Amino acid sequence: MKRYRTLEEAQIALIELLEERGEFRGSVEELAEELFVKPEQIKPLLQLLKSSGDVVYEELDEELIVRPASMIASLLPPVLTEEQAKEVEEKVNQGYKVIACSTMGGVQSRELRSALGKRVTVYFRNGSKVEGKLKGFDRFCLKLRNYMGNILAYKHAISTIVYKP
Repeated sequence: MKRYRTLEEAQIALIELLEERGEFRGSVEELAEELFVKPEQIKPLLQLLKSSGDVVYEELDEELIVRPASMIASLLPPVLTEEQAKEVEEKVNQGYKVIACSTMGGVQSRELRSALGKRVTVYFRNGSKVEGKLKGFDRFCLKLRNYMGNILAYKHAISTIVYKP
């Protein structure tokens, strides 16, 4: 008897597949076979990942095209300042993990889920930063809590996020 993956396992498998290949082109049945899920689970899976900002997809006749979501272009540069880059490098050397940066695309959700409840440092494109406990996130923003209270940070303004696993 064939063992099918859970929806969460299929999400991770699809993100890993896209990281490896860049995109998927084929039928719903072919994707279901690769992910070890039933074909009727593919559309809900894609809609879930699309709503979380991880993937974009389109259906052309019988062909399905799935790609990692791209970051929203902004007038601000998607890079860290020199000072921030040094600070991030120091933190990585101390054992911190980079959750997201503007070059990672839409594969952040998996890393953000693992950082929920942990202390994170968020670097913004305008050169500022904020530290706090990650309380939640969605497709567009992060919710942090620190000594000043709750903070809502919009993802389009973020350059990099780091935390200690």
